Amino acid sequence: MGTIVMVTPTLPTIFLSPALSRRMMDFLIKLWFLLAVALYEMLMGVKIIVSGKPSLRGTSSLILENHRTRIDWLFLMSYLCRYSDIKEFRISLKYPLKKFPGAGWAMQCAGFLFLKRKWDEDKDHIANGINYFSKVKSKPQFLLFPEGTDMCPFSIKRSHDFAEKNGLTKYNYVLHPRTTGFIHFINEMKKGQIIDSVLDVTVGYPKTLIQSELQALKGIYPEEIHFYVEDHPIHTLPSSEEELAEWLKKLWDRKEERLKKFYEEKRFTCEVGESGDAGNAVMPMKEEDVKVLLIKVVVFWLTFLFAVFACLYIFPLFRLFCFIGCVTYVVIGIRHGGVDNVIYGAVRDHK
Repeated sequence: MGTIVMVTPTLPTIFLSPALSRRMMDFLIKLWFLLAVALYEMLMGVKIIVSGKPSLRGTSSLILENHRTRIDWLFLMSYLCRYSDIKEFRISLKYPLKKFPGAGWAMQCAGFLFLKRKWDEDKDHIANGINYFSKVKSKPQFLLFPEGTDMCPFSIKRSHDFAEKNGLTKYNYVLHPRTTGFIHFINEMKKGQIIDSVLDVTVGYPKTLIQSELQALKGIYPEEIHFYVEDHPIHTLPSSEEELAEWLKKLWDRKEERLKKFYEEKRFTCEVGESGDAGNAVMPMKEEDVKVLLIKVVVFWLTFLFAVFACLYIFPLFRLFCFIGCVTYVVIGIRHGGVDNVIYGAVRDHK
């Protein structure tokens, strides 16, 4: 309902002022992100522990994360809530997810990158998305899973087969990364001048591990989620594509060793500020401030939902508005492939 009631009225601004449209949508999408964080942290009691060296606030990054479960992206919002600007969070996801009514429409409006795993099409879609965020002067935090899929028995076997065929080490805690998409992201973000660093994120689940959205819907959540983060300023990365590919492979070698040690000790050994220059350590939002923020968000959504359902019951015109909103997203999906394609195209046409 949030997408239909709050985001739909902002759609005309896509053509009038793409930058204004982006700011408005980001604010509304931020409320959705924070609600998700509030639900699993406050309601389900998930504890978040961060180690390493976070990126500076207000910077644009390409986030590289190991893909242990299908919902790692959801839990990463807790890190961004504390150390970055969560409204700038952009995710590369599987294409079918954009088809979900409601949530899929919201993700389209957020500018998520939906990939079909057809490189000839995906590379252009990635370039269009990055060009859009560059034109609207955004500071995106793009999340990319170089492994391409989460760790399940099938993907682990495929990764081992790939390693054996190419004379590589068989990983037990990560999958072998794919370098093509990573290199394309780096090149396009450099071209658009919207990359300050690459943020390496290693996620570990020392206790309960949930693999899918279905388990989350059943109320099964990990008690603790540990993140080890390491910021790499873009000027420290190699420039050639061959060297970038090798850099990513070495990064994953270190990630494998880090996770091996993590699951032995049930923690990452380096605390925030210990790696790099401690004097420049990025301090998180205070936990009491995070709690207050999340409570405010929950109160807002409860009030909003009560008002929406009251209006649906009382006002026929409001019911008509919601119906028209649903039809609008369906039509845009059929004619243009989604709101994301519309906003990417609008910035090219806007002068």
